[in-house]
Amino acid sequence: MNKPEIASECMKKGYNCAQSIIKAYANEVGINQEDAVKMASALGGGVGRNGHICGAVSGAALIIGMKFGTINPADFPAKEIAYNKTNELLEKFAAENKSVLCKELIPYDMKNPEELKKAREAGVFTKQCPLFVLSAAKILESIIN
Repeated sequence: MNKPEIASECMKKGYNCAQSIIKAYANEVGINQEDAVKMASALGGGVGRNGHICGAVSGAALIIGMKFGTINPADFPAKEIAYNKTNELLEKFAAENKSVLCKELIPYDMKNPEELKKAREAGVFTKQCPLFVLSAAKILESIIN
């Protein structure tokens, strides 16, 4: 199984979208998988279920940051590379999926307990979201390799 498939399977197993990407790619960028997955737990559902940027995209952006980013605040060339590659991710994901916003990808208000229940009953997190994770991971693959 390749990394995009692994990420998609993680989503089906119950990890959120950001965690799924992070879990599949942490070792490749030299970060502790457990800590990274834990850190990504707040990004699901468009950051805390607020419907903002899809967690799969956020997770992929974190991997891009680890691969191309910098810890030096004056390293503007590295920042530029990370920003450009993240913009490529956003553009390609939006072109493929019509949006990068969770609230536009998933027609449920996940902060509302009743809506969240409906989303779960509809299989959103086991059928629809794994496809967004797969999409983000495939795009990530093209960017980091």
